[in-house]
Amino acid sequence: MLSHSRYKSQRSMRDFPIAVKPQTLLLVAMLLFGAFQIMVSIHKLYTLQASMMDLGDFEQEFWLISHGNWWAFSTVFQTPAFANDGSIFIYPLAYGFRFLGGAIFLFVVQAMGTAAAAWGIYRAARINRLSEWVSSVVAILFLLYPAIIGGSQFDFHPDFIALPFLVWAYVAYFSEHKTAYYVCLLLAGLSKNMALVSIAGWGVGLIIYQKQVRDGLIAFSASVALFFAELSVIFPKYFLGGTEKINLSLYGYLGHGFFGILIGIATHFPEMIHHVLQEGPYVLWILGPVLALSLLGSASVMAMLSLLALNGLSMFAAQQAVNDQYQVILAGWVFLALAEGLSRLGARRKLALFGIGAASLVLEGLFLATAVVPTLKTANSALPAVRRAVRSIPAQTVVWTQNHLGPWAYRFPIVGVDLDQVPGQMIDGLPVLWHEAHPGPLVPTALLAERPVSPYFGLVIADALRSGYRVSFHRGSVFVVSGLRRFSTPRPSPIAGGWQPPSRLRWIIPAWTQAIAVGHVDWQSLSVVVPAHVRGHVFPGLPMVLRPGIYQISAVIKPAPEKGGNQVLGALIANGHTQAITRGTAVVHLKLSLARQQRVIISLTSTGHGSFAIVSFEVRRVSSG
Repeated sequence: MLSHSRYKSQRSMRDFPIAVKPQTLLLVAMLLFGAFQIMVSIHKLYTLQASMMDLGDFEQEFWLISHGNWWAFSTVFQTPAFANDGSIFIYPLAYGFRFLGGAIFLFVVQAMGTAAAAWGIYRAARINRLSEWVSSVVAILFLLYPAIIGGSQFDFHPDFIALPFLVWAYVAYFSEHKTAYYVCLLLAGLSKNMALVSIAGWGVGLIIYQKQVRDGLIAFSASVALFFAELSVIFPKYFLGGTEKINLSLYGYLGHGFFGILIGIATHFPEMIHHVLQEGPYVLWILGPVLALSLLGSASVMAMLSLLALNGLSMFAAQQAVNDQYQVILAGWVFLALAEGLSRLGARRKLALFGIGAASLVLEGLFLATAVVPTLKTANSALPAVRRAVRSIPAQTVVWTQNHLGPWAYRFPIVGVDLDQVPGQMIDGLPVLWHEAHPGPLVPTALLAERPVSPYFGLVIADALRSGYRVSFHRGSVFVVSGLRRFSTPRPSPIAGGWQPPSRLRWIIPAWTQAIAVGHVDWQSLSVVVPAHVRGHVFPGLPMVLRPGIYQISAVIKPAPEKGGNQVLGALIANGHTQAITRGTAVVHLKLSLARQQRVIISLTSTGHGSFAIVSFEVRRVSSG
């Protein structure tokens, strides 16, 4: 028989159960989400996984604006700050960046924007007559959506400012707060120009689904007018160097110019369908977590489809990836449409929500395992050296660097990035930066890098050294090559990944600029010294892409003055072809015939029978085959 006190305790627990309110659960999820995202973003920044495109680009703009240059020019994308995204929020953010914690401030802003959007999703679901628990679950699934996780971990973007304004514009519209509705729409459009595309789709949705012709026409016409005014008039006329050429090139297979592209969608319909059909994985990542139930929504469906089509039609692969900013605004419309769709399901709503939850958790787990966990496991101890290298460069120097080092070089007024991009499409090379700095032949320039560098960057370094540049800083894998004079620079590769620049007879890559598994760099002779009695791969592999033809791949060697006849010291290897390195050899040649464009891996091994030094790798295209 139970004691009186124990019986009383059990009765109290039954009579006064501990209830968790759904809003409380959502708030906890928002706090945990924000803390996790900020932690991951900071980890990526301090382990050199952030990028000059786009975090460093915004940092450069914010730094210039907060120092009085309101017409700040991005030397990364060769465009004024405002024309980069059409965001007026770069101005208040600039002062927050400078005085409230730098990049960490930006990460907090992204987390706050996502949290505000999640709470708006909850309110939108309630407006669609979903229960408090269902609405909270929908908002939590929004936070678990791969595009939201991935987008907010990829540097910083004003998309996360536009996102909550769009969600709360929806809430204001159906709450009949028209003034707040139009203010939110306007702020969303001024936060990110791509938001205007979805607002146009929203207008169409109001006409088709809600039969609100007047409101739909206002949203559609105003957004389309502002979009075309920005990209066709305001940016080209008042912000020289705007991004309209980049945007147009992404859809160039359909036609030229905005109206040409629109006409091309109709006249080149088979080409468009062929391109879109290749984006099956992209559509899966967008609609899979919600089991495509967003298509059962109403007014938000057209807004969602407008951005889905915009990204799907693009030739830019990043627009079909879920771990960048291009899906952020789209994600908001996906879940607004999902709330609308769930409201139509009636008794089957809970079953559908269970399926969505299961699908979301599976895809989110897959996304975390493949895209997030590897970044958390990545470690890089080179940051102190990078900071010292940056401090060693004079303030008015033109800096050319790698994408992952750019976020630490944002204070320089002119910074360029090596990305092996198609010439003139995304970024411009050193000659453009030199012209911006000074039209004369003497321009202080620094090449800031961490080994290994790309083959193109290696060629730039080789040209600089031949022009009188010197290594002014080196610490571990980080180095700076600096000089005062312009030099002849090679054209970037016609494709990402690089092939031999067509204007050059030889492609020279200094060996000391590459990853070294065995040996060390002799900074006096700028060569890689392989000590005796050490065996294995000296260079794990130098990748490059070569077009069809016959190539001569060479390694320039400095043998040590030792006796030993023709003893084999190592081997030069390229795609399975091997050429021995013998004692006394100055240059080792290897012939390679390619019938098609392919990736070639160059490596070099040591037998441990003697020491020698490698100066450079050279690639010469002997004939076209």
